[in-house]
Formats: sequence, structure tokens, C-alpha cells
Amino acid sequence: MTKRRRLPVVTAAVLVAHAGCFSTSYTPRADGRITMASEGGTPALVKDGKIYSANADGLSQAVAGNPSAEAHARSYNRGMNIFYAGYLVALGGFITGLSLQSNSDEMGVQQPDHSGRIAAGVGIAFASLALMIFAACQASAARTHYLDAINIYNDDVVPRPPPSPAMMPGPRAPPPQVGAPEVTPLPMAPPPAVPTPYESPAP
Repeated sequence: MTKRRRLPVVTAAVLVAHAGCFSTSYTPRADGRITMASEGGTPALVKDGKIYSANADGLSQAVAGNPSAEAHARSYNRGMNIFYAGYLVALGGFITGLSLQSNSDEMGVQQPDHSGRIAAGVGIAFASLALMIFAACQASAARTHYLDAINIYNDDVVPRPPPSPAMMPGPRAPPPQVGAPEVTPLPMAPPPAVPTPYESPAP
């Protein structure tokens, strides 16, 4: 491998290695609402300063206490379970269907065509592809329930008043300098009296 080809490979490896080293430094104000954040490069949920994982268990813990949001969280969990199970079954069936369409044996020797075997392989492959599409639709619907759970929970949170100005940190006065001489201001002399044009000067 030349240096020109090796450089993109090394760069990609470094980027992947550092993908999980970043987190959000901003912490939302504790107002009872659920916000999205990043913890260690992975999505997370934050509520009142507490971090929850962005999976089904973390969502259920974050929306606990709100029946409507909990129902959407359960729908999300159920939809994702169907997605994972359907995707794994479809992947295995698709590989099986492709293997049935091959005419070579384990040693790579071509065997006579078996129309029934090839037809079965084609049917299994198409059925697996349809199952993958169904699993993807379940994942998309589950994502909708995920967002609905968060939005419904946030809508039902009672607004909290912002912190009063007295509790907010203000500018601090500079500390007194030790040993500095005290300066006393001099008294100001009164301005001289100026006679008006209608007054005659005193004799």
C-alpha cells in the first residue's frame, strides 16, 4: 500500500477512534423538561440535570409519571423489538435464498440445475426482502412514538419561574488593597460673588 492510499485509511481510523470522545458541554436549565444531548458520542436524554440513555429503558425512566408519554414509550419499545427481530430473520432468509440459487457445491464444483431449488431460493429471497421493508416501517413508526413521548411529557410539565435576580450572581466589588494610603478629598471653595448689572458697588 502506497503512502497516498495509506493516508485516507489512517485518517478514517483516527476519526472512528475519536468518534466517541465528545460530549455536549452545555447543561440545560433544570425546568423538568426532557432535552436531547450527547454523552460520550452517543445520544442521551437530560432531565433536571440527570442523564438517561436514549434507548427504550432510558425513555421509559425519563417519562415516568405521565401515562400518555409512558404509552408512547411502550409503543416505541415494542416497535423496535419487532424491527430487530424482523431484520435478523430477514437477513438470515436472504442469505439462505441466495445460497439456494447457487449451483456450486461446497467444493465449488458446478452441479446440474435444480429448478425447484432455484425457485425456492428466489421465493425466500423476495420474502426476506419484504420482511426487511416491513421491519424498516416498524422502526420508522417507533421513532415517531419516541418523539411523541418526549413532546407529550414536555407539554405537561408545569412551567417553573426563572431564578430571581437576587439569586443570580452579580458583579463583585474589587477587594480592598492592603496598605494603600487613604486619600481625603479637599473641600471645594465657594465661587466668588459676581454683582449683577442692577447693583451698585459698595462705597
